[in-house]
Amino acid sequence: MPLFRLIAAGSALLLMACSTQAATGKHHNAAPAPMVSMERTTCFGMCPAYRVTLATDGRVTFDGIAHVQTMGPVAAQASPAQLEAVRAAIDQADLRSLSDHYTAHEDGCSPLMMDMNGVKITISDAHGSKTVNFYYGCRGAIANQVRPRIDKLASTIDQQLDTAQWIGKPTGPGVPGEVIH
Repeated sequence: MPLFRLIAAGSALLLMACSTQAATGKHHNAAPAPMVSMERTTCFGMCPAYRVTLATDGRVTFDGIAHVQTMGPVAAQASPAQLEAVRAAIDQADLRSLSDHYTAHEDGCSPLMMDMNGVKITISDAHGSKTVNFYYGCRGAIANQVRPRIDKLASTIDQQLDTAQWIGKPTGPGVPGEVIH
């Protein structure tokens, strides 16, 4: 019986060591956490639709969805200065103090115009993640208070991550990187 306990204890120690090593190896291979992700949606016209993500290590992923020159995913690397500029814009926008949605009458959109584009911004940090979905057809006092913060953050993300290189020359109204609303 004592030999059985010794073998069982040794086996348990080996299994724990293996699982710790496997977990550690898995952690090193994990992709860096996204710091911010922004998705611009289509409108009734030719508004560029795409998703751009900036990871904490500076990796940039652009995914062209519609009305852009580069369709599908491409990758780039942000410089430390670009990373810091986006971080500062995120702090200044203070998204955590905003509602999750500005897309319907229930969200304070009055009036609500149809066929406009929108922007959805998600930030991730030590406090978790927060998403704000803003529809440019949302009008009224609440939208007027929120829009400048959303616009400034979205414009900073576009400028710092140079999304214009993938959006290309617009085929309809607007200028690459310009908010159409």
